Amino acid sequence: MALKVKTQTAIPTGRYEIVISFSDRFKKMLPLLLDVPAFAGIRIHPGNTDENTEGCLLTGKTKSPDMVGNSRVAFTALFDKIKAALQREKIFITVK
Repeated sequence: MALKVKTQTAIPTGRYEIVISFSDRFKKMLPLLLDVPAFAGIRIHPGNTDENTEGCLLTGKTKSPDMVGNSRVAFTALFDKIKAALQREKIFITVK
């Protein structure tokens, strides 16, 4: 496994369980990916560019080579779906 280099390495491809927990960094409840090798605290949250993440997954409705747009709108819709799904079953995300 390659070493994690802050702001330079992406999370490994794989299938990860998602839970919702309190983020000390963002001071609110957010989706969290579990058991990501060599990473801790990988969350799904709004953001537009690589400057808004240190490995977390950003949401967006539009995209260009260096950014995603309408991130908060996309996050709200996704977070509502995640919360509803977690009431019925475990959920997972596949990173390719």
